[in-house]
Amino acid sequence: MGRYPLRTAIEQYMNANREYLADATLEERERKLSAFAVRYEGLCKTDPQLQRNPANWGEREITAILIGMRGRNWSLGTQAKEVENIQALLRCLGNGALDKMKASKPHLFPKRLSSRGPSLTERQLGAVLQATEKIGGWTGEIVRFLIAAHLYTGLRPGELRKAEFADLDIAHWTLKVRHPKGESRYGDHRIVAIPEPMRSATVRYLKARERVLAEKGLADARPLICPLYSPNAFYSSNHLRRVKRLVEERSGIRFELRTLRRTYGQQLLDRGVSLESVSLALGHSSTLTTERYYCRKDADSARLEILRAFEKSAPAPKLNPPLIEPRPDYTGYA
Repeated sequence: MGRYPLRTAIEQYMNANREYLADATLEERERKLSAFAVRYEGLCKTDPQLQRNPANWGEREITAILIGMRGRNWSLGTQAKEVENIQALLRCLGNGALDKMKASKPHLFPKRLSSRGPSLTERQLGAVLQATEKIGGWTGEIVRFLIAAHLYTGLRPGELRKAEFADLDIAHWTLKVRHPKGESRYGDHRIVAIPEPMRSATVRYLKARERVLAEKGLADARPLICPLYSPNAFYSSNHLRRVKRLVEERSGIRFELRTLRRTYGQQLLDRGVSLESVSLALGHSSTLTTERYYCRKDADSARLEILRAFEKSAPAPKLNPPLIEPRPDYTGYA
């Protein structure tokens, strides 16, 4: 495999999975595995006995990797994700050493704790929306539509980025998800509703889009959100992240685009939409995913719902009087 067998193996792994993983997943996995390759080369300098070719790794190499991760003060979730990426790489190479070690010594491996990510508070949300108005030009039009669309449709970043102009139906205020997550394997095409708060932002964006693209000779551009150099080019995930950073700089609030997706789900639950409906809107195959990673009814809302349920129910049955009679001349009961 040459001088850098680990890097060559990573390249082979990425090429083998390009047809099966989403672009954003591939990009993230390649970035993290490349960073891991640099760290592993450092481990090899410290311990020259370590095998450089991942196809030949055994318990010695995996133990060194685990110890190295613990020394970086990473969270358990980050460590577990690193192990998952390495495990996928080794399986692709036909190396089952990590799988065997996990089965025989599970206590050595970090546990990935499932937890819901944060949603934006009302104050944070207001600051983000105000910040979008401070950005001018075509970039500003994209930012305002991008934030509103994520916030009021719950689309994944890749689903919105790959949306086409023909997918938008303003007569019925819907948007077709042409490229859902897991498109060729488990993802279902769905149609999301465009609620009232997003409609004015949509009309504003469409007017700006029509004007700007006509000026550039791109009136027939296919992407809903499109760059200005080709009628068929879609924005990259990196470019939209850079656009999102403009909002962070002006609002003083750091967030991920998926945070807006979680906020969308939480707002629906807080407004009384059923968990099943929220799960369908988010494109989840199970409500367990919705509850575990995105949104859940808070304790205060649950208590109020329980009280209202009993208020609407039949009167409670009358209870028999107590058998113990109070005595006025005693401080207790006789």
